[in-house]
Amino acid sequence: MSTFAALVAYDGTRFAGYARQVAERGPTVQGALEEAIWQTSGERVTIVAAGRTDSGVHASGQVISFASAARLGPGAWQRALNARLPADVAARAVISVADSFHARRDALARSYRYRILIDPVRAPLAERFAWRVARALDAPAMHAAAALLRGEHDFAAFGSSPRDDRATGYRGHTVRTLFEASCQQVDEHVDLAFSANAFLTGMVRRLVGALTLVGEGRLSVEGFREIFEAREKGHPGAAAPARGLCLVGVRYPPELVTWPEAALSSGAGR
Repeated sequence: MSTFAALVAYDGTRFAGYARQVAERGPTVQGALEEAIWQTSGERVTIVAAGRTDSGVHASGQVISFASAARLGPGAWQRALNARLPADVAARAVISVADSFHARRDALARSYRYRILIDPVRAPLAERFAWRVARALDAPAMHAAAALLRGEHDFAAFGSSPRDDRATGYRGHTVRTLFEASCQQVDEHVDLAFSANAFLTGMVRRLVGALTLVGEGRLSVEGFREIFEAREKGHPGAAAPARGLCLVGVRYPPELVTWPEAALSSGAGR
């Protein structure tokens, strides 16, 4: 058996999410990848991913790992997967890794970008990968509010633990460490960047929803701080739409994973 890691990009528009568990709602990214592996090697494998993106969320830097007994090298695996994957999923790179490598447990940080398009008129092509708002946003105020999130905090106000169990009432911990939380405007786009050791379910989209209220002037930076520190769900902002969110990279110790530079040309994996 050999173990491989793949750098994966996908347009999440038509997918019910990454994880196969939501297959009853529609096609999943995990299902597409595992089907391509089966068609290549005849093996039914369960792949491991660095993060489980929700319905409609995109990725340019998702990372998966899998083991196979097939006599194929990394280059052959990449070519075979891309020949069998649907057009909206691609293996940007495949590399050999240690048998002990685990795409989720070995990750040091995951990075997401959320893109907002400022445009009073519908923009069908741009809106596939961005949330359009009609009026200008105060990006510096949004950046000031986002800066409050950096460091180790309890983010219960903006998400739930993936370990929550409704049947038993068990609640997982909601403390996470954000290494980066920023906002900047470039031309007609307002881009928000978040990097953390891990994220709560729905956390980035809820953060963006609240930060957008700050940008609209409907919530002050101090008001945002109060919501954050209260650690209670039900803040006034709705979660931002999934289409503006993209998993852009996963960071690992360099001795475990180093991607070919050509695979990073789209910004993936950084």
